[in-house]
Amino acid sequence: RRVRRQRAIAGASLAAFAIAVGAVLSLRGGEAGGGPTAAGPSAAGPTAGTHTPAADAGRLDSGNSSGSAAGKVRNAIPGADWRPFTGPVPILEYHVLGPAPADAPYPELYVSRPDFHRQMNWLDEHGYQAVTLDQVEKAWYGDGTLPAKPAVVSFDDGYRSQFTYALPELRKHGWAGVLNLKAEGSDLYPSNIEAMLAAGWELAAHTTHHLDLTELDTAHLKEEVAGSRAILRREYGVPVNNFCYPAGRFDKTVIDAVRAAGYTGATTEIPGYANRTHPFELSRFEILGSTAVAGMAADLR
Repeated sequence: RRVRRQRAIAGASLAAFAIAVGAVLSLRGGEAGGGPTAAGPSAAGPTAGTHTPAADAGRLDSGNSSGSAAGKVRNAIPGADWRPFTGPVPILEYHVLGPAPADAPYPELYVSRPDFHRQMNWLDEHGYQAVTLDQVEKAWYGDGTLPAKPAVVSFDDGYRSQFTYALPELRKHGWAGVLNLKAEGSDLYPSNIEAMLAAGWELAAHTTHHLDLTELDTAHLKEEVAGSRAILRREYGVPVNNFCYPAGRFDKTVIDAVRAAGYTGATTEIPGYANRTHPFELSRFEILGSTAVAGMAADLR
């Protein structure tokens, strides 16, 4: 009996060692992937995408222009064929991906998932490559580069479908998106946001409570604009360089508050291409449930 017990203990130890070795090899294999399919849709769930201050330090210093962290999509890092670019860039604006509930107050903000899938395929087939707004601004105002036909795919507010559907759909193309996030009250888990950042997405502020900024006094305006940036920087360890006006509502006082908070740009709901000459009034094409591929293609023309 003593011999059998010793053999059983030895066998269990060997099995545990084999499992540990396999886990290490699997992790190393995932880190080596780094391409469009690395750390794919299986990252979904409340515990996905853990981050550490050390891992985020590089993003704070240099955005996505250096390094090749595991799991980042192809366009998170400038390609070898990218060139200096100062022209206008289309920014697409999405909200919810999926069917609108019967009682939805704004059903047009719901874009069907098949439509979104077809729209991303159309962009790819017509030579567009999705990039972040940070990358666009580095090309516009610094020494950054962009692909020949850049486009920014942005998502407002922080809905669950932006993680469960937009993240894997964009990953298929090797693209990163821009998440315009409410600092309080979004539908996303922190781990969802961390997984999006790990893939190379940009995090932008969309105020703290999604209020009409043109109706606020000085103190509350600062809370919504500067306060939201401070919250997101503290919680996720990324720069948060850009701002998105709720419902596209802004005036000179609001723009002054956005500048004072340290943002480098801000997006509106004014239709059209975004232009480098108006960094705090960047136009976007709002994609609605009725837009479909034909409407998006017409916008881009």
